[in-house]
Amino acid sequence: HTAATMAAAPKSPSLGPKELYLIIYNGLCCIGWAYVLFIGIPSFISAVASSDAPTLIDALKAAGSSVYFATPATAGFGDEVTPSLATVLFYVQSAALMEIVHAGLGLVRSPVFVTAMQVGSRIVALHMITSSPNAQTQWGAALMIFSWALVEVPRYLFYVTAIVTGDATKGTPYPLFWLRYSLFAVLYPTGISGELSVFISSSKCDTFLSLLGEGKESVMYWYAMAFPIIYGPGALPMILNMAGNRKKAFKKRFARP
Repeated sequence: HTAATMAAAPKSPSLGPKELYLIIYNGLCCIGWAYVLFIGIPSFISAVASSDAPTLIDALKAAGSSVYFATPATAGFGDEVTPSLATVLFYVQSAALMEIVHAGLGLVRSPVFVTAMQVGSRIVALHMITSSPNAQTQWGAALMIFSWALVEVPRYLFYVTAIVTGDATKGTPYPLFWLRYSLFAVLYPTGISGELSVFISSSKCDTFLSLLGEGKESVMYWYAMAFPIIYGPGALPMILNMAGNRKKAFKKRFARP
């Protein structure tokens, strides 16, 4: 999951080329993730409603396994099948690679290594779900996709408002500020769980394992299974780090002048 990607701005913001570029970048990413929710959630609800599964849990699992294939048509918006959720997901998550570039060039004050690690883990999960039919058709795919999108929409919108107002701590609307620093408590664990399901499903997928050709299946297997091993010890420190950031941000926002 990605680190903050915006430099602290003066109280009287000067919107130069850098700021305008970051507004456009963050705005487009916000729109992309909002589109994922826009067609993903109605498609999920429709699949649950039309399911003939014996229990609600079974219906939720079946609906979750179809979210990756959502289109405007499955969401109930006419007969259009493009742009599909899978296509938008691929491009909007791939666009996060620019956050590493932003940090490296000093456009934002995020640490390059941390940003690269967080974005990199998402890109690996994206590669696996793109390449593995098994990963695409299991309920954890929806858990991962929705967790990502529900984090990213307020995050990118937060960055836009922070750049425009010039004050990320006190200039952003409080509801958006609260979402930015609170959603992780639920959505990081659910997102990580979804990602783990994608990694494990990929490790059992013949299509994914054969990507490098015959005889290289073990390489792809350990590529997929390396991440669950890494996530074990790495998940809790990441969540605790976000909790620390939340405490600092709230303390700064409500500090007396």
